[in-house]
Amino acid sequence: MTIQRYLTYYCPRILTSSKKYRFLSIFILSIFIFIFIIYNIHISIHQSTQQFDDSISYKKSLNLLHKQKVLVPVSINRLYDYQVVCTGNSGILNRTNLIHQISTICKINLNGSLKINLNPTNDFQIRSSLTLKYVKLWKTFNTCSIFENETIAIIISYRNREKNLQNLLYNLLPFLQRQKIFNYKIFIIEQQTSGAFNKGRLYNIGFYHIMKIYKPTCVIFHDVDLIPENDQNLYSCLTLTNHPLHMSANVRFKINGSYTTIYSFLVGGVLTIRPETFILLNGYSNRYFNWGGEDDDMGLRFLSKDICVQRPTTGYYYAGSHSTQIRNENRFKLLFDATLRQDIDGLNNIDQLARVTNTYEYPLVTWITVKWIDKYSSIS
Repeated sequence: MTIQRYLTYYCPRILTSSKKYRFLSIFILSIFIFIFIIYNIHISIHQSTQQFDDSISYKKSLNLLHKQKVLVPVSINRLYDYQVVCTGNSGILNRTNLIHQISTICKINLNGSLKINLNPTNDFQIRSSLTLKYVKLWKTFNTCSIFENETIAIIISYRNREKNLQNLLYNLLPFLQRQKIFNYKIFIIEQQTSGAFNKGRLYNIGFYHIMKIYKPTCVIFHDVDLIPENDQNLYSCLTLTNHPLHMSANVRFKINGSYTTIYSFLVGGVLTIRPETFILLNGYSNRYFNWGGEDDDMGLRFLSKDICVQRPTTGYYYAGSHSTQIRNENRFKLLFDATLRQDIDGLNNIDQLARVTNTYEYPLVTWITVKWIDKYSSIS
């Protein structure tokens, strides 16, 4: 029975009944009308969400996202079902032929799985001249002609993670030596501003500054807590397609634990990319403070510019432990209109938000300190 028929049939009877039953009947009728309205609102929301699901499959998303507001689903977790990885077999990067070339031409043997060392020696102090001996140990070797035209910048965002950084570098440097990747520099970009951490800003200002002083042909954005565990995971942009590479698709959080395959939408952790591609994306968003959101925002940037990533079959990492991070409570709101902001929020406005305060050269790394210069300089 529709609400119109219900009102036509029952209203005259309610009005002619006794006061006691009239009040009760009106009360029950009011509840019925309220439930009916809520039900119709629910149906409307469901239909809108279903339309979103039907329209934003990966095959169609490239056109839908371009210069349009991205409507994040009611459940943000559903965003993670959409692919930023290249479709089909092209999304999987198998470098077997390149590794064979390296082995033959450069006389090295990359075995695959590595045992990492989480106990650096006492004299391995990154900001100390004592590490000069490790330069001789890990950065003196015969070069490989395959990498001779490549200049690599490894950019690590940092604040108060000394132990994580020690463990990473103590494993990463001999890892690069094994691959005979020689023309590289490691840049530590440290946030000096107190309050909330902002990884996207650090990566942007780091890239902006490094392109002036170093001019790399390949950039690797590297979380400080991720240590590579497979020496066939080449730290290089050399591929047949020049797609960006999401290196850290498989991560484990215990040394003897099993690997977790990261959700398909993620491009965070360790990302290898050509500078011209990073510039086309306008870098990372500068708006994400505390933990969460900036890597998903970057995934949306890839989609909106019709760029997909590849994932090496050898991308295995150990994630070091660290203190609990404060979640970004605004991340879902920011993701809602991420691609609307893309062309005005990123590399092209980082010079209005952050400034390099000092640059220090150490034997193993270049250490760059940064502070915020905008109204968010003390956000917590």
